[in-house]
Amino acid sequence: MRRILVQLTLLAVSTGAPVASQSSTFGGPVAEADMLYRAGDPRLSLERLQAHLETDSTDYDALWRAARAAVVIGIEEEDNRVQNGWLDPALDYASRAADERPGDIDGLYWRGVSAGRRAMNAGPGYAVELAQVVYADANAILALDSLHGGAHNMLGKLNYEIMSLSRVKRLIARTFMGNPALDDSSWEQAEHHLRRAAETWPDFVLFHFDLAQLYRKRGRREEAVSAYERALALPAVHPTDHRLQAQAREALVEWNVVPDSLSPSR
Repeated sequence: MRRILVQLTLLAVSTGAPVASQSSTFGGPVAEADMLYRAGDPRLSLERLQAHLETDSTDYDALWRAARAAVVIGIEEEDNRVQNGWLDPALDYASRAADERPGDIDGLYWRGVSAGRRAMNAGPGYAVELAQVVYADANAILALDSLHGGAHNMLGKLNYEIMSLSRVKRLIARTFMGNPALDDSSWEQAEHHLRRAAETWPDFVLFHFDLAQLYRKRGRREEAVSAYERALALPAVHPTDHRLQAQAREALVEWNVVPDSLSPSR
């Protein structure tokens, strides 16, 4: 079905009709980009947004969507350098969006997501700088909307990644590069925010998967199994959902747990 949607959209966009006619059909370039993203083609979505931004470089709605598409593409890559080739532009798009509308949530959210993903591939100094961006943007969002699941997930993942460092690395980072993002980190904070993300936005595969990963890291098998199973029970909506669900199945199989989606009764 997703392939069919992409093909239909491509056919319409590539016809010889004037641009104005295409835009009126699909609601403009941003709407077209949304259709392509939801149809599972973030690359084509990004290309559509980039073409639009060449004529309107300050379009807020296009900028944060370009960041979203670039982040998703980067996550799918295996090599860190290739990932960074997408994550660096994502961070730039999101930062420009946040500068255009400093108080709007979408720009803050995708800047925080981009910074968090890029921090995983960064050296210590830059990683700490990016961690502070995540921390500041997530807290700014929660000040506006305390039930924003994305912001809770950002803070939960930030705490998870910091606490996953060795005690020596954490001590060095806090001593010589200390900032609120490092100083406030704890496993309790990681669990609190990841759980809140899954509770407030329960339809997101990613949020249940991230919570399961934390439980697994902490040796809490039953809770991890339950969270993985919730991630598998949801429909795959976002481009990364299929990969996350495949990883959830692998984790359950390692524990000799047969996921419901593989059960003979289904």
